[in-house]
Amino acid sequence: MSALVCNQRLIHYETIGRGPPILFLHSWLGSWRTWMPVMEALADSYRALALDFWGFGESPAVPEPIGIDTYVEQVLGFVEELGLVTPHLVGHGLGGVVAVCVASRAAARVGRVVIAGTPLMGAPLAQAIQPRGLRRWLPRDPVSALWARLVREAAEGDSAFDEVIADIEATRPATLEASVAAVSQVDLRPALEGLEQPLLAIYGARDRIIPPEQRRWLEQHVHGQHQVLTFAQSGHFPFLDQSAQFVRVLREFFAGNGPVEPKAMWKRRVRQREYLR
Repeated sequence: MSALVCNQRLIHYETIGRGPPILFLHSWLGSWRTWMPVMEALADSYRALALDFWGFGESPAVPEPIGIDTYVEQVLGFVEELGLVTPHLVGHGLGGVVAVCVASRAAARVGRVVIAGTPLMGAPLAQAIQPRGLRRWLPRDPVSALWARLVREAAEGDSAFDEVIADIEATRPATLEASVAAVSQVDLRPALEGLEQPLLAIYGARDRIIPPEQRRWLEQHVHGQHQVLTFAQSGHFPFLDQSAQFVRVLREFFAGNGPVEPKAMWKRRVRQREYLR
């Protein structure tokens, strides 16, 4: 376990590997652990770091109301405290929102940006991930139960995800409510249109959280060094559903040799829970 103090607040994080830094940012539920398989796969070439947002995992909650700006300041402070030089950012859901906002606010301080399963407009999403919006899937269970179920589906019995699920189920309700409320106010479209960094957005065709029209907007407005990929066999967690493909795509994108080229589906099955294409 590693930790540092930023703005008089504790931040828990983990790091493995050596090389150019990549900072992984988790979503509304869970912790840094959701990124562990990807971090391990990239540790041969990169220094992979992942933090717990305040109020999640092992980072304590903060007393004041939490907004996206709070997490943006946390990330920028973390980068400064560790002396990271233009780290690439990889964010899922809430983490993707924060990654785009960090890059938009402080373009010179970060490298390339990858977002996965990330909402562009928060208002429709807020309705989808609140309990009343989930009744068609889980009539009686809280939001964390759906999130845990989605991870279990991606894991297909892999015990390595037990700690991930435990962190999801341990998320404080007040923290979840605050983060959902913060995202509900977000509209990333202006930031994305003005984003200077190369951007790769990855979505799952079977995502039950992010409305497909949000992905379509991005597909219609990509420009310059921005690119959108859809993983046909993935849901809301493409880095878990098709982790080897996700890692390959990240390697190609961070190498900076032009657009990432999706490959044809491999005929052999690489892991129980994924097919590669």
